Amino acid sequence: MSKFIQACLSALLIICLSSPSSALESESVDTGKVVASLVSSHDVVSPGERVDIALRTVLDPKWHTYWRNPGDSGEPVQIKWTLPDGVMLDGGLYWPLPDTIPTGPIINYGFEGAPLFPQGFIVPKSAQVGDVLNVSAHVYYLVCYDVCIPEQADLTLSLQVGEMAFDNRWRDMIAIAKSETPKRGNIQGGIKKMGDNVEMTFTDIPENADLSAAYFFPYDQGVLAHSETQTLIFATNGIALKTAAEFLWSQNQGSASLPKTLSGVLRFEQDGEKTGQVIELSVGQTLDIGKREAPALERSVLDDAVTAPAKITFFAAIIGAFLGGLVLNLMPCVFPVISIKALSIAKSAHGERSAIRKNAWLYTLGVIATFLLLVVALLALKAGGSEIGWGFQLQSPKLVAGLALLMFIIGLNLLGVFEIGTNLQNTGSGLVKAGDDSALSSFMTGALAVIVATPCTAPFMAGAVGYALAQPAYVTLAVFMALAIGFALPFLLIAYIPGALSKLPKPGPWMIRFREILAFPMFAAAIWLVWVLSLQAGESGVLNILFAMLAFGFAVWLFKRSHVVSKLLGGVALILAVALPVTITPNAVTPSNLEYQAWSVEKVAELRAEGRAVFVDFTAAWCVTCKVNEKLVLEKEAVKQIFIDTDTAFLVADWTNKDDVIARELAKYGRSGVPLYLYFTPGQNSVSPVILPQVLTESVLREVLTGAQ
Repeated sequence: MSKFIQACLSALLIICLSSPSSALESESVDTGKVVASLVSSHDVVSPGERVDIALRTVLDPKWHTYWRNPGDSGEPVQIKWTLPDGVMLDGGLYWPLPDTIPTGPIINYGFEGAPLFPQGFIVPKSAQVGDVLNVSAHVYYLVCYDVCIPEQADLTLSLQVGEMAFDNRWRDMIAIAKSETPKRGNIQGGIKKMGDNVEMTFTDIPENADLSAAYFFPYDQGVLAHSETQTLIFATNGIALKTAAEFLWSQNQGSASLPKTLSGVLRFEQDGEKTGQVIELSVGQTLDIGKREAPALERSVLDDAVTAPAKITFFAAIIGAFLGGLVLNLMPCVFPVISIKALSIAKSAHGERSAIRKNAWLYTLGVIATFLLLVVALLALKAGGSEIGWGFQLQSPKLVAGLALLMFIIGLNLLGVFEIGTNLQNTGSGLVKAGDDSALSSFMTGALAVIVATPCTAPFMAGAVGYALAQPAYVTLAVFMALAIGFALPFLLIAYIPGALSKLPKPGPWMIRFREILAFPMFAAAIWLVWVLSLQAGESGVLNILFAMLAFGFAVWLFKRSHVVSKLLGGVALILAVALPVTITPNAVTPSNLEYQAWSVEKVAELRAEGRAVFVDFTAAWCVTCKVNEKLVLEKEAVKQIFIDTDTAFLVADWTNKDDVIARELAKYGRSGVPLYLYFTPGQNSVSPVILPQVLTESVLREVLTGAQ
């Protein structure tokens, strides 16, 4: 009976081994953001044969893992194999072609979706039919999106030894993954340091290669600055890529400390598909790539006026400036002031034509005079050695504050809070009268329109302005005269085109609503200018201009009173409103001496016992979000100054390397990854810390650190 059972089992084994194979895959492990498994090119392997086993990772949408060189931060996928006796690795891991993964200013190299990582193995010749080979892998990967979480899995794949049988599903997918893995080809490369940059040159490139999006991924850290743009330069016999050098090229080390070659992957396109070749760059060499063209990045981003100023002629600059001036009337920064002139035209459209034309010419004169005045001032400052450009006047916090106040005043006037013609306007604040058609108001409207228009750059205008500022003074004046004429022309034409004004509706109640609506673009312009001021002069500058607005509003209210004392107080308030913007000074940026200390539970308790507030940064070198927060927020001088001003201790809990204490602390706050930001208020040991958002901003830190003091 036992022989019969043994024969049945043998027959069953033969049937199983000879039957059509089914997909061989290990049990999947869901580690949180990734589902990992091992898959095989074979269901059954023969003694002495080669088999491919691949790590398959299926990532949650938007999450990514990292290439062998992770870029600015991160850690590569790591596999530690445990093999049966006699089974050997055959070659290295097949790394897929990576993508650049930008997060703010950080550039990483990695993968999204479901990448495969194949690895070859050799089955020993001593293996016996019927043996089961258990191939195990301990897998570690860092998976990141808004936070970074280190995850790991233990996977085991069981291979039967017998008559070779391919896997019906995974053989082709593994073969595709291997074929798409970059390999050594015919492309030759060199790399050489030039100043603070390095230049890579490539020759012997396949004829059907599309290099318009070429990018080089170095195998090693410290060679290229990953977050810097790689500028592409085409040439007759190849291409060059220029980017910033990293620490391996430092003067202290020099190229002598580098190996003779540096390896990496050049990514390009072939037949519409992304591909890549492994290239060994000869260190210190520049290959002969023939005659070079202008950098491709410049050609795609800048117009001919910037990349090749000599191609712009005087006549072309005049035409460009004129057209740019016309289009400038449609730009958002100009609309609030242009609306004043539009209201004036609508109000007087059916009046005396000679008066309309007179005011149109005065508006034009105001535009031209102000343009020329600004150009003369700009040329004088440049001649004195100042590095300034068009729109330089808005670099003055005093002028920005004055314009913000003026926009606020005009908005109040448009809403009818006060009317032109009162004693308030007689004091001089009514130079630009909303909807008024007086000579002075027309001229000043043109002047104000130019002042607020200069931060804008309209189409056709950039090349002309760039050309003009590089030419002799008389050429500069001529080009800007064309710009001024183009800017003023629309209102001038309206005054002279027969029938244009007659088509406008006659004055009536609708004008009151129209006037009130136009107040809100003025307030929007004032808000924008206050925001600009906040960047130039900080909180004190904003406080000054807000008090100036308050003082002006108070003056308006006082001037409506009939008492002499009210009039006197109104005059004082008006003087204060005008004087406050003049006192504003630019922010002085002074380097801080903020000290960062290592975190520990004991250190937090010690600092709080001293009555100090404590900020804890749970971070890691591989955490992308952490690095973005550091570059954009925590390393800013203004933010460092907040910590100093509030006497807040800054502790860093560095989780770059495995640390069980930090892991337990993260778990205490319901977190399994970094970043985590905690704020402990001063002297309140029983109160739980404030948990800050994972994406930090300066305003959030300012509110938390100063609000609890």
